[in-house]
Amino acid sequence: MSYHTKLTTLVLMFDSTELFCVIDDFFLKFEATYWKFLKQSNHCLRIRTGQLSISEITFIAIWYKCSHFSNFKAFFSWLKQDKCNLFKSLPCYQRMIHLIKRHELALHVALMKGQETQYLWIDSTMLPVCKNQRIQRHKSSVQIASRGRSSMGWFYGCKLHIAMNQFGEIACSALSNGHVADIKMVEQLVDGLNGKLYGDRGYISQELKSRLQVQGIDLINYHRKNMQAIQLCTSDEYHLR
Repeated sequence: MSYHTKLTTLVLMFDSTELFCVIDDFFLKFEATYWKFLKQSNHCLRIRTGQLSISEITFIAIWYKCSHFSNFKAFFSWLKQDKCNLFKSLPCYQRMIHLIKRHELALHVALMKGQETQYLWIDSTMLPVCKNQRIQRHKSSVQIASRGRSSMGWFYGCKLHIAMNQFGEIACSALSNGHVADIKMVEQLVDGLNGKLYGDRGYISQELKSRLQVQGIDLINYHRKNMQAIQLCTSDEYHLR
């Protein structure tokens, strides 16, 4: 069984002991290369032994994602109170946040190594060119800007649509007028790609989902409150969080 198959199975079943062993075995081979890369890229000039190893930091981050806790602070408080015997020493909450952010690269590599299926996340953001009160006087972007509405309210400008893969890389991007619906840009963004595509409720469309399946794209999103509930597998729920 490959490393990623083991990791996925243990995350879904969640056996904390076996999960840590798999992560630790991986970092026994990868850690030296990881520190060498950080030194060469000037992200880390000194290698000092910390309270937690990279394996433990990665394990805590994955454990939180698999837990029922909705915020990391509550999870880490529970960890320090009930599970502190599993670690030699746990730092304070602020230090733990710093360590996880510092070693995000290691976490991504541990999660994605050996993964064949491509995972994509799609979303858009508004790019207002001026305040709403100044729309009538705005001249410089009048040919490409238009009135649009997002979850943050009305704006005047453009929209940036982006699809990112599991490695944190921008797989594709596109610019549109502010009034263009997010759902109309999906096929243009994922043209030539395949795998699973995760989006918010703004991308719900059975017709679009059927067309994308022909291209080898599986569009996955949550249902709206007034829609029939859709049963998602544990893996898809994890990626939609």
